[in-house]
Amino acid sequence: MTLFWVLVTIGVYMLSRKLSFKWASPFTNVVFLSTATLIVVLLLSGQTYDTYAPARDAITTLLGPATVALGLPLYRNLPILLARAKRALGAIVLGTLSTIFVAVGLGTALKLTDHVLLALSVKSVTSPIALELARQLQGDAALAASVAVACGILGAMLGPTILTRFNVTDPFTRGLALGTLSHGIGTAQAATEHPLSGATGGAAMGLSAIFTSFVLPFLLPLLF
Repeated sequence: MTLFWVLVTIGVYMLSRKLSFKWASPFTNVVFLSTATLIVVLLLSGQTYDTYAPARDAITTLLGPATVALGLPLYRNLPILLARAKRALGAIVLGTLSTIFVAVGLGTALKLTDHVLLALSVKSVTSPIALELARQLQGDAALAASVAVACGILGAMLGPTILTRFNVTDPFTRGLALGTLSHGIGTAQAATEHPLSGATGGAAMGLSAIFTSFVLPFLLPLLF
C-alpha cells in the first residue's frame, strides 16, 4: 500500500508540473496543486491520512538529499553571489525582521493568543527550524511547522505574481525575495524560473533561518 501511494504522489506531482508549465497561475503552483489534488484523492477514495502517512515518510527521506542538491546551483553561481553579497545580506536582514514584525503585529491586532503569535513569528523559516525554534521558545511546535509550510506555499503561489506586477524581473532579486520569505518551497519555485534565482533563494533561505534563530529569542520579549 505504501508503494501505491508513493506512486500516486509522484504521478500527481508530474501532472501538476505539466499543468503549471501549460497554464501559469498561482493556483497551478506545483506544491499547492499537488497538495490539493492528493487531499481530494484521499477523500474520494475514503482513505485516512494515517493510510497515507507511510508514503509521506518514505518521500520525506528524500528531503535531505534534495536540500543538499540546492548547493549545486549555489556553487555554480558563487561569483555572482559573492559580488552582490553585501546588498543581499542587508536585504535578508531587513526582510527577516520585517516579516517577524508584520506577522506578530497583525496577529496582535487580531487579538490572537501568544501561542499563535509565536508560530507566526517563525513563519518564514524552513519548517524543521521553525519546529525546533518553537520548542526552544516553549511554543506549539506542530502549529509553528504548519504555519511555516502554509506560508511557504502561499509565498510560492503569490510571490512570483506580485514580483512581476512590480516589475521585479532580475533573477537574483526574485530568488532573494522568495528564499527569504518563503524558505524551501519559495526556493523551489524560484529554481523553476532561473538557475540564479534558485541559487540565491537557497542562500537566502539558509541565512534568514540562521539570523532568525539568533535574533528571535531577543525580540520576543519586546514583541509580546
